[in-house]
Amino acid sequence: MFVRTLLAALLISSMPALAQTKKDPVKKPITAPVSAPTPKTTTTGAKTITGATPAPDDRAKQWLVLVDDKNYAQSWSEAGKAFQNRQKTDAWAADASKRREPLGAVASRGLKSIDVSRSNIAVIKYDSVFAHKASAVETVTLSFENGAWVVTDYSVS
Repeated sequence: MFVRTLLAALLISSMPALAQTKKDPVKKPITAPVSAPTPKTTTTGAKTITGATPAPDDRAKQWLVLVDDKNYAQSWSEAGKAFQNRQKTDAWAADASKRREPLGAVASRGLKSIDVSRSNIAVIKYDSVFAHKASAVETVTLSFENGAWVVTDYSVS
């Protein structure tokens, strides 16, 4: 009780000092029109990242849903050129199936880390729980290509 009283007294005693710091006691109405904030933009070489561009971790989650649903052909087509040049659609489907099917369905996935220290590259790690593996780390590497984040590599361990 004493502490509350002391804190209240200190707060009240500091109010006149705070009020004196303002020179103009007359409040003026805001007359400038309020507009929507402009999206933040960052230029990366010839490409631009805007506030409307999905963040790399959001894009990674969208892509992982395709893999979770065993929609390997679409996950391949939405991946970046480096990913597609490394293996064709059928090879990716076989590889992804071999990696993921023994794990079972994904039960949960939580963001572990995001590394964007390299230019136009993001490495996203998730702590994941699968039906047949209680603890796994999924790593999704993305690059910024043609105005969007695209997956260039995936691993699960």
